[in-house]
Formats: sequence, structure tokens, C-alpha cells
Amino acid sequence: MNGPVAEVSTWLLRWPQLLVAGLMVVCLVSGIGVVYSVHTTRMLYSEIQSLQTEQDRLDSDYEKLLLEQSAWAAYTRVDELSRDELNMVSPDTDAIVMVQK
Repeated sequence: MNGPVAEVSTWLLRWPQLLVAGLMVVCLVSGIGVVYSVHTTRMLYSEIQSLQTEQDRLDSDYEKLLLEQSAWAAYTRVDELSRDELNMVSPDTDAIVMVQK
């Protein structure tokens, strides 16, 4: 059997084998894709966890700094420092001048 009939006959006999081979390649590529996707997801989740830990630490530091700032800027502390270190005093009522527009 030579000619076009033989070629068609050979192709018809081989197409199931080619189909199975193609499906095996597709399954292999799909499996590799799943493994890569799971690995990437785990790595990103780990990074998120470390970033959230860092954010919590920074939030805590920020709260401490706000508390420290409010302590340093307290009116009584500023008043005490102005009297002790700068020798400032409150003016007498006679020394106060009202400025009008």
C-alpha cells in the first residue's frame, strides 16, 4: 500500500498515540504550574507575616514616641523649665498691655 491511502491509514493508526502523548505533556506542564503556584503562594504568605510583624513593631514604637512627645510638651514641664533654666516669670498685671486692632 503506497500512496495517499497508506499515509492516511498510518496517520489514523498513530493519532491516538499522539493524543495520549500530548495529554501527558499537558498534564506534566499543569502539574509543574500547580507546584510553582503553591510555592509562590507560600513564599508570599511568609513575606506577609514578616511584614505584619514589622508593622506591629513600628506601630508600637510610634505609640511610645507619641507618649514621649506628649510628656515632653506638657504645659507643667514647659512652665517649670522656663522658670528654672530661663529665669522667666509671669508678668505683673500692671505690665500687661492690651493691643487693639
